[in-house]
Amino acid sequence: MSISAAFFLLTSAQAAPAAAPPTPPAQDADPVICQRIEETGSRLGSRKVCMRKSQWAEQRNEDRMLIDRSQIVGCKQGTGC
Repeated sequence: MSISAAFFLLTSAQAAPAAAPPTPPAQDADPVICQRIEETGSRLGSRKVCMRKSQWAEQRNEDRMLIDRSQIVGCKQGTGC
């Protein structure tokens, strides 16, 4: 390889544009939220539960529907409520 070809390769490698700086990650629209859940009947028992924000909302809706259903239907004999 000639000296001029080597010089060309070295200068072209240095003249290449630098890579664009990395962009900061976008804010997560559905972040993970962790909560401590108290165990019923225990003063010391609790556990950490982590779910996405949308999953917490879905859980609240399901809990609310279960409570509403039990209040409307009531307790029937032999169902174990």
